[in-house]
Amino acid sequence: MFRYNRILVLIGLLCLYQGVVLAQTPITNYPWNKRTWDKRDMIIPPLRAQIDSISNTPDSADLIIEEAKKHLGKPYQFGGKGPKAFDCAGFARYVYMKFGFSLPGGSASQYSKGRKIKDPKKLQRGDLVFWQGREHNGRVGHTGIVTEADPATGRFRFIHAATHSGVIFSYSTEPYYASRYVGATRLLGDRSKPEEEIPAKPRRKKR
Repeated sequence: MFRYNRILVLIGLLCLYQGVVLAQTPITNYPWNKRTWDKRDMIIPPLRAQIDSISNTPDSADLIIEEAKKHLGKPYQFGGKGPKAFDCAGFARYVYMKFGFSLPGGSASQYSKGRKIKDPKKLQRGDLVFWQGREHNGRVGHTGIVTEADPATGRFRFIHAATHSGVIFSYSTEPYYASRYVGATRLLGDRSKPEEEIPAKPRRKKR
């Protein structure tokens, strides 16, 4: 009985000593201190890996644009739905179909889809942009996909299937397009990713 009591006393003294040591330890050494605590430490490794993979996923507009760029230089064909040749609406339809979007085969019908973006300064990459046909009769006759947008000026660059050039990049400031612009629609939803400034249009070399 005496030995048992001695053991209990020793255990009590050890606990007391440990409590004194911990009490003297600076609070900054504790993992839950606000200055050192990392919320990621509370995430178990498998879940952390999933979060990392999600954060590294490319922006949805990046995926759309990368797919569109794969077809640069392909020829224009009236009614062409791809992948060897396109008309303007067929090109937009083909690119978006790759990501599960179902678009009509005509520019005017495509303009009725998604959310209307009236202010060019609010355009985002991946938006669909529309122009009148050559007749300037107010009817939508051409479709493109925004690749860069400048929120300060409303200027943008877009990729599209042009009648005489096939799939190319063009600029909203080009007179042919500036005079016929109708509006835009958004299928991807609003995104917080900052828009990029549109690059300077390269000067044509004199021949």
